[in-house]
Amino acid sequence: MKINMKKIALLVFVGCTLITPLASLAQMDNEITRASNQSMHLKRKLIKNFNLVLRKFDHLTFETYSPRKINFRVISPSGAIVHEALIRKAKKTWQFDAIDSGNYSIQVENLSFLFKAKVDQIITINRFPFQIGAPKDSIPFSQAVARTQSIESEGVFQITRFNDKNLTIGPLEKGDTLLFTMNKVTKRSPPMEIVNGAYELLFASRKSRKTVEAVIPVLNKDSFQITMISKAWLGQENNFRIDKITPFKHVVDTNLIPRPIVYDTIPIDFLDTTIYLGAVRDYTNPNSEKFTFNFEADTTIAFWSVVFGTGSQYESVMAALDESIETDSLGDGALYTDVLKNYVLGDPLGLAFKKDQTLVSVRTTSGQNITIASKSVETIEDSTSLVYDNVSIVPSPQIASRVQIKSGINFALMDDLCCDHFLFFKNEDKNLGKKVYVKVLLFRIKKKDDI
Repeated sequence: MKINMKKIALLVFVGCTLITPLASLAQMDNEITRASNQSMHLKRKLIKNFNLVLRKFDHLTFETYSPRKINFRVISPSGAIVHEALIRKAKKTWQFDAIDSGNYSIQVENLSFLFKAKVDQIITINRFPFQIGAPKDSIPFSQAVARTQSIESEGVFQITRFNDKNLTIGPLEKGDTLLFTMNKVTKRSPPMEIVNGAYELLFASRKSRKTVEAVIPVLNKDSFQITMISKAWLGQENNFRIDKITPFKHVVDTNLIPRPIVYDTIPIDFLDTTIYLGAVRDYTNPNSEKFTFNFEADTTIAFWSVVFGTGSQYESVMAALDESIETDSLGDGALYTDVLKNYVLGDPLGLAFKKDQTLVSVRTTSGQNITIASKSVETIEDSTSLVYDNVSIVPSPQIASRVQIKSGINFALMDDLCCDHFLFFKNEDKNLGKKVYVKVLLFRIKKKDDI
């Protein structure tokens, strides 16, 4: 069996030429192409003007043909002529990448003094990127909407000379597709045009015995006007149908978006205490103290702020903070002098801490009940240690993971202060005693009545 290598080579060449155009038709998901088919008659010396709304980096292809002599111009938003061509008995193709966004003007001019000019033109816009529906980062808060096709309008109509037919459709959403179909019942279908709200000429046809079809992708939310023009004295009868296709997409469902929690802007001074640490050589006062938090969870509290430190810098900064809180609270009609009284049952001024005591909080119908209870001496876990002015501060792992430092002040924003969160203070100075400070502020969630 002989193999004809010439035939094989020919088949390979033909196969490649067929595959290449098909591959080039593939588009990315976030890309769209709109082709505006325009077949029209221009009266003698008539200049046909229409708009083209472009975005930067849009890619355009113009294919224009006329058996007579015409001028074709593209004018930029600034008024400059981007392109001009003289066309006669030839199909001219010109490609263009928009540098500026805006309204471009397209002019097609019939140069004949005596005759009408038949013009066939296709303007193709390729836009990238083109996103419809919800963006990717909102997918958890969106729902899928299936592809749908619906009839927007249909019927049978008759138009006569000087009695044009106008239809308004829309608005249609970005990404939708407008389908227009018209068939003649008597004689021929009339000339027609489709323009959008920006007066872009999206479709034009001359009178025809064939079915007229227009497929128009919607690049932005828009309405459309369809105009059919008849010059028949006895009228023309036609039937039409307008469909809308909505593609598959995701849309944001506002019911799925978590509503933000509104916090009070003014913190409530829940606890403010000073602990004295003796020097290493002080045999009367201990040089270390473990401060343990066991506050019961409260759903009305958004978060807690634990502020702690030692030294003169801490004292001056906290004094300024106290003054600010006092001013803001008084402005709201609340007394700052002892906010703690609103949350503690008993005598808050009598709160005192000894080496073997801790603070315990229990929620009651009257508020938050704080009591002092004995604690067992526990071994301090290995955790992050902060040293200021010879005082070592070791927070519990939960607090240490959220410690922030601002203006020399240590603070941690906590979701809760239960479960034996603690601060361990130790004075390393051999001769001087030190004061350490602990302040607990809470921010409650605003109720609807407060907003």
